[in-house]
Amino acid sequence: MTKRRLKGSVKRCLFVLGITMFFLSFFLITKNLKSSNENDDVFVMDAVLDPIVPVTNMENTEQFTRPYTSDKVKISKYFYSKDDTTEKQENSLIYYENTYLQNSGVIYGCEEEFSVVSVYDGTIIDVKQDDILNTIVYVSHNNSLTTIYYGLKDVQVKVNDAISKNTVLGTSNTNKFATDKYSFLFEVNVDGKVLNPETFYTMNINELN
Repeated sequence: MTKRRLKGSVKRCLFVLGITMFFLSFFLITKNLKSSNENDDVFVMDAVLDPIVPVTNMENTEQFTRPYTSDKVKISKYFYSKDDTTEKQENSLIYYENTYLQNSGVIYGCEEEFSVVSVYDGTIIDVKQDDILNTIVYVSHNNSLTTIYYGLKDVQVKVNDAISKNTVLGTSNTNKFATDKYSFLFEVNVDGKVLNPETFYTMNINELN
């Protein structure tokens, strides 16, 4: 059997064709990989660049607020509790006309006049005038809870008004039962019993139904 040998020119053509096919295949594979990576980048960036959705306000609307908004207001007289230390009990007594009275709420005072606000939604059930306590505002929040604001002036609400939390009830006044230039007495009444306001603020309205 006679063996045939390829001519030199044919060998060269086949070699060049093989090299060409190799580089062409390499180019196509590289192009596909690059295209795939670009698509991945777009996907990732789309996720990163999505519009930021604001976080929903998580404030607990059932929580009480303090009955004032000024950060200069301080406690002048604490709520009287038989379980407190002697020192705190002494700072919970109101001295008036040679008589010491146990404080049934908290007296808040300041050297500047300040607004007094409702601690929660409710209804004005009474507004009274008193020679010693000035104007007194009563707010009913539910069948169990009533808050009372003693010693106000410039009262801006009237009986049967439906109010919201932080509604301005009036302003602090010069009161005979307090030593601060401007003050008012805040009392919390739950089922006919007084509650320490400083404990009350951390509670929830549902606890007092």
